[in-house]
Amino acid sequence: MSLLHTSQYSGWARGHLLCRVEEVTGRFAVTFDDGPNPAATGRILDVLARFGARATFFMLGGHVRRHAELARRVVAEGHEAAVHGDSHWPVPLLLAPTIRKQVRRCAASIEDATGVTPRFYRPPFGFMTPGQARFLRGLGYEPVLGDVYPEDPHCPGVDRIVSRVLPRLRDGSILILHDGSPVGNPDRGQTIDALEIILTETTSRGLRGTTVAELFPMENGARPTPERLPRQLG
Repeated sequence: MSLLHTSQYSGWARGHLLCRVEEVTGRFAVTFDDGPNPAATGRILDVLARFGARATFFMLGGHVRRHAELARRVVAEGHEAAVHGDSHWPVPLLLAPTIRKQVRRCAASIEDATGVTPRFYRPPFGFMTPGQARFLRGLGYEPVLGDVYPEDPHCPGVDRIVSRVLPRLRDGSILILHDGSPVGNPDRGQTIDALEIILTETTSRGLRGTTVAELFPMENGARPTPERLPRQLG
């Protein structure tokens, strides 16, 4: 079981990270970390297109600079580009100037490649302190985690990924998956096969996969406030 699915960690994270959005009907956010990745991102985009689903891609700046054409394709096909850092460093070990540099350099790379300004940020490894979250909001980025994480980078098998997702996924959920890795260009075939099953099932339930931004209105430039996770997920 992912640490995210324990009441102890979810109870701590819910106060300062956007984990899910309440009062949402008929949709959940699909998100991917650590790309863009030439071995997987394009295939994931193809699956999303077949289901008419949209997603948020939390990108690493170094990968964006190496694979700018994939970052452009993500945005051109109606998906959302977001910040995961310039490299995959654990945020709790970083001082504020380094965090600022990591985030702004990644955001600049995304903007240079795609022409869009990202507004969401996910910390590598899913950890950051409440003070760091406030700091990121001061820079203009909303820190996002999620409430469903099947640990797909560990390649536990397609069936296990699916079984870790479907019982927990509901209206307003934020699903965490991976299209890339901090090192190399992994295939992510299990994630891709699982995504197809997950989208088939959620479509039959009347749930539409979409971006983080589309989970809530952003009226007058107002940013979302972190929604509370239930004490016990699933």
